[in-house]
Amino acid sequence: MKNLTLYRIFAILFVAISFSSCVKDGDFVIPTAGEDKQYTNLKSLKEITDLYTGGVLDFNEYTTTSGETEINTYGYVISNDRAGNFYKTLIIQDKIENPTVGLEIRIDATNLNAMYNVGRKVYIKLNGLALSKYFTTFQIGVKNAAGTGTDRIKDTDFVNYIDRSSEIAELVPTNLTINEITDNHINTLVKIDNLQSKQKGLTYADPNSTFSVNRDFTSCATFESIIMRTSGFSDFKALPIPDKKGSITAILNKFSSDYQLFIRDPKDVDFTQEYGCFNNPTSKSLADIKALFTGSETTITESFKIKVVITSDLAKKNISNRNAFAQDGTAAIALRFSEAYNLNIGDEVEISVGGLKLSEYNGLLQLNLSNSNITNKTTGTLPAPEVITLTQALTGNYESKLVTIEGVQFKDIAKTYSGSNLLTSDCTDELTTYVRTDAAFATTNVSDKKGSFTGIMSDFNGPQIYLRDASDVNFTEAYACGNTGGGTGTGDDLFFSEYVEGSSNNKYVEIYNGTGAAVDLSKYQVWGSSNGGGWKAARQLDLTGTLAAGEVYVISTNQAVAEIQNEADLKLPYESPVHHNGDDAIALAKNNGSGTYEIIDIIGDPDNDPGSGWEVAGVANATKDHTLIRKASVTKGSTNWAASAGTDTSNSEWEVKTKDDFSSVGKK
Repeated sequence: MKNLTLYRIFAILFVAISFSSCVKDGDFVIPTAGEDKQYTNLKSLKEITDLYTGGVLDFNEYTTTSGETEINTYGYVISNDRAGNFYKTLIIQDKIENPTVGLEIRIDATNLNAMYNVGRKVYIKLNGLALSKYFTTFQIGVKNAAGTGTDRIKDTDFVNYIDRSSEIAELVPTNLTINEITDNHINTLVKIDNLQSKQKGLTYADPNSTFSVNRDFTSCATFESIIMRTSGFSDFKALPIPDKKGSITAILNKFSSDYQLFIRDPKDVDFTQEYGCFNNPTSKSLADIKALFTGSETTITESFKIKVVITSDLAKKNISNRNAFAQDGTAAIALRFSEAYNLNIGDEVEISVGGLKLSEYNGLLQLNLSNSNITNKTTGTLPAPEVITLTQALTGNYESKLVTIEGVQFKDIAKTYSGSNLLTSDCTDELTTYVRTDAAFATTNVSDKKGSFTGIMSDFNGPQIYLRDASDVNFTEAYACGNTGGGTGTGDDLFFSEYVEGSSNNKYVEIYNGTGAAVDLSKYQVWGSSNGGGWKAARQLDLTGTLAAGEVYVISTNQAVAEIQNEADLKLPYESPVHHNGDDAIALAKNNGSGTYEIIDIIGDPDNDPGSGWEVAGVANATKDHTLIRKASVTKGSTNWAASAGTDTSNSEWEVKTKDDFSSVGKK
């Protein structure tokens, strides 16, 4: 034992002499260790980490409770702090090849590589030390004063705990792809092939900063990304990352949910192959590319390219600068860019699609790409729209294609293009078109005629059509929407076109004459109810005068705001049928010729109190604090209130507007 101790003293002196000598950069002479000490109770690193149950494992306390006098472990050094990318840390793993665990030894000293070089087997005397975990990283050091973690071992003490053996092994890094990495690989030496920097021309870190920097690398095998983190104190931070591809050997770590690679020096980056995951791509049709989609996010793993024409129109602002539609002679698709693009309608572009992902967003298949994937752009020729019917459009079989739908009209001709509009051919089947509020034509009124509509079929949890510009709407025929009234009206009579229950006395109803001829109002009455108590005599109103064809008759309270009263034909004091609350029904009745009046249109149920109001188009209490506007497709009244109110926006005869929306009063 005395001889071994003397030998260790001479070895330490030899290290000191070696470092006081002049050596060339990179030429370090590693002192030769003497005879290996024999350790009792020697456990593997895996056995040590298996003892950990959380918090801090104090090995002095462990030996006391376990009855063992000492506890020791061993491992192989995989870190190298010579280039400055590791600081006051020694990383070891349990095996030369296929390690099962690695950990970090925290030491308050630098230039550790001079004594504990890569591949060196070391023994660790654990008595006096502790084991903790920082996120997912095991750390050995001395227990801190608070007992919550580990501090660094003093620079004067670490040689008493960490003993070099004579064995220097040739480490074999674990070959992995990015998707094979798990937490079990943390603090072990790994090697990932077929990597390249995501962006050419970068240095390992910021040459002018001491902050650590993340650089992203892409796998040309799995098309996933991984981070390389480099210290701002490393001596290679200003060196350029090679603009090639190859393998990286590194120590794996993890921050939050991101795996990170820490190289020891630039020699760990072996990039010798030509940059580019998909060089010399093969031309394919868009139909071929779409056929690769598996039903969930799909990565295109072959080196392919496509040539397509942009069919959407960014200039008209009805599409974002990250979305576009494209088409070739075989198929069409939505494009989703990772940044703003600058492509015009009719541009023919060549896209390198290798490594890109196909995915669905609310039912719409899209190709996810960046501007760098576009390898060529020329002026192309727009494809002729495929002429289809509304029924064909609703099948969903024309997704992303440029089409012309014939024989359609807007269901509501009183709107502008902004927001959602419904196209129909028979007032039953409906196709939604949505226009952005900042589109160049958003405030233009929709056409009140019928004809052909050109656009790009899309999908938002069901077929939709994208409108490029109002000039794509070619409506020249007379509007011809079928009747949708649910009652016993004749189809050529008066009906309610608007109902308002607003704040205070801002209340009115609007009656529309769509018969095509003037109507004698003396044949009509408006009835009112109160709280489900049936029709109330005090709220029975005889109408007078004549209502011209295509005109409306507005009845309001005499205390409504000027905006309403200026349009009102009749302004009534309390009590009247228009002094209604949300739970008061209103009806339009007509003299049947024998002196008896029959209801031809109704809002609510006079014999039942709904509470605050009735539900309309799926909106709760819609007859209270709302404006109801009859859809343009409705041409007669309904005595079936449940059918008229509907259950959603598609089957209701009414559009529900917000409280005190008087913008349509007098304007059917």
